[in-house]
This record gives sequence, structure tokens and C-alpha cells, in this order.
Amino acid sequence: MSSGGVGTSATGTTANDFFGWDLLYKTIEKNVDKKSDVLIALAHFLLVKQYKMQCLGVGEDKTISDEDVGSELLPDAWNDRGRRYALRYLHNGRLYLLIGHITDDFITMNLLDVKDTKVTNITLNPQEWVKQLKGPLSTLMPDASLISDRYRKELIDPVFTGNTREVTTQTNVNQNSRSPNFRDPLAIGGPMRPMGSFPMEPRPFGFPDVGRGDLDPLGRGGPGNLFPMPSRPDINTGLNPRFDPVGPDGRIVRADPNPDHLPPPNFGFDYYM
Repeated sequence: MSSGGVGTSATGTTANDFFGWDLLYKTIEKNVDKKSDVLIALAHFLLVKQYKMQCLGVGEDKTISDEDVGSELLPDAWNDRGRRYALRYLHNGRLYLLIGHITDDFITMNLLDVKDTKVTNITLNPQEWVKQLKGPLSTLMPDASLISDRYRKELIDPVFTGNTREVTTQTNVNQNSRSPNFRDPLAIGGPMRPMGSFPMEPRPFGFPDVGRGDLDPLGRGGPGNLFPMPSRPDINTGLNPRFDPVGPDGRIVRADPNPDHLPPPNFGFDYYM
């Protein structure tokens, strides 16, 4: 059966993609009375043929009953609502609604995934895209390939892909399946590995281990933001940081640091004030 002679679009749509259109259109041609009908029929054709949906009928009922029977054909009264269309589709137990609104010279279509409440839309000018109401597809819509590409990109794929088609997305990768050598490209420095205590090796962000002792209330992680304290003062090299072993009279009164820095002169050997 002829597909109407539709050529190939810039994105690769071929005449074979429209095989079966003529048969569908023959079943509705006598009821088509406006150009927006043709655009709705094309959207229905893509949903049924390329996305394997089944049409359950007209309406906006968001529930599925045992009485719903799917079909590849457009149901009776599918275009009897004046300036509004409402069609229900089923795929793998998932319900979709195709809604069309005619406003002024345009038709806006919405595709709703009832379960996830995802919705998309596309707005077209029927006068621009539909040239005739009778005849093969090449006569009805010379740019049917371009319209179909827009339907897929703007109306169908954003709702349909990832829900019912077999696709793999990066966000679905289990974090536990990563390789032990995986390294986040956005991380700075090496990974932090807890060692059961306050320090982390290698140190976070590659910073030197400075100030850790002053910040850790348990005194772990080094001497703090100053230099380490020697066990004995070295008088030849001068006084050491955080260490004052020389008393007011010049005598060495202690060899180790005392929590009480700078005691009063002649205070004696009681260093605990």
C-alpha cells in the first residue's frame, strides 16, 4: 500500500515510517471536517504504530476498567467535541491522555502520563501544516516528516521515554555498582577515608594538617596551628613557641609546658591558679 510519497526529513524519517497511514485515514476520512483533525490523526498514528500504544476511546477518565478494550483505530466521535479533543491510550498497564485545544488559529496538544503526572505540549498552526483534507499523505501534509519529528521530540518522548520504553539513563546507575577505583571528577584532592578517629587520610581537599589540635577537643591530630613543643628548651636557639621555661629571675623553672601561661612574677612554684 502506498504511503503517500512522503520523503525523508532532516532527522531521518522515511516513507516506511508512515506505512499503514493510508489504511487508518481511509477509516476516518469521511468524518474529517477540519485541518486540526488531520494533525490529531497523525499524532494518534505515531502513538499506535511507533510507540505501540492502544487507544481505549475518548474522554479524560484517569482510571482503567475491565471494560476498556484497546484498538489501533480512532474511536467513534473522536472529533465530535468541537474545539477540543480527548483520547485515552494504554501501554503496559500505563494510561496516557492526549488532549487537544483549538484556540484562534492554533491547536495545542498535551500528552499526560497519568501515573507520574508528566505532561508535555506542542502548538501547531493547522493552516500552515495541513494543505488538504482528502487524498494521500503527501497531499494532506507535504511536511508530515517534520511534523512527526516534532511530535516525537516535543510531545511524546519527554513523557514516554524512560517510563515504558527500554532505555538506560545515567541517573539509574546504582551507586554500589561503581568500580572501587571510581573517582568523582568534581572532587578536589583524594577521597576521604575515615580511620576511626578524627583525622582523615588523605586529608580533605589536600589541605595541610594545620590547626587540627586546636580544633579537636580531644587533643588529637597534632600540636595545633603552632610548631611542636620540644621536650627540653634549647636556650641557645632562643625561646620556643608556646613555651616559656625561664622564670622572672632567669632561672629555668620547668622543662615542660604548663597549662597556665604567663604566671604572675614571683608567684612561686604553684602553677595552678
